Amino acid sequence: MKLPQTQGRRLPPEDEHIQLSDTEPDHTEQLHHEHHANSSKEYTKFGLVLFGILVTSILVTTLRGWGGSRFANDFMAVFLMTFAAFKFVNIEEFALTYRTYDVISQRLRPWPYVFPFIEAFLGIGYFISTDAWQINVLTLFITGTAGYGVWKALKRKSQFHCACLGSFIKLPLTKVSFVENAAMFVMSAIMLVV
Repeated sequence: MKLPQTQGRRLPPEDEHIQLSDTEPDHTEQLHHEHHANSSKEYTKFGLVLFGILVTSILVTTLRGWGGSRFANDFMAVFLMTFAAFKFVNIEEFALTYRTYDVISQRLRPWPYVFPFIEAFLGIGYFISTDAWQINVLTLFITGTAGYGVWKALKRKSQFHCACLGSFIKLPLTKVSFVENAAMFVMSAIMLVV
């Protein structure tokens, strides 16, 4: 059997797709759907972590006895120690991500490596202290500068990942990150006054 003449052109293999138009196929909708599905999954994980922190804080306060600012201290302790623990899982990746938007990390290279230890120290401080005004002042400084860095990045519309839970959750740096820092800032400020 004689094959047809191709006049110098190569015939496509059977598994090769023939494109009839000059434009590339548009995969934007598929990529948007995959990104949205991944984001939803990450936000669900983030919500579960926050729910776990709340439940653990209630249990700890119930075991230790309710009274005064005990729940606020326990919540701050569990919150800070949990977030520090996630950063320790892959401290190198946390440091690289955090440095992209944190104002202190951009000036002091070791800061993102020290930050999880400070966060864990603050959590332990809230846990063992009954009058934590010094810890509240430190928390105001830490969360205030972190929140300022997030605010600046959001203002520039930067496309960074939030480093708050290390490499465990890949959330974009959004208003959620700002609200998280602002909430810790406000809580520590209230605890200073009350």
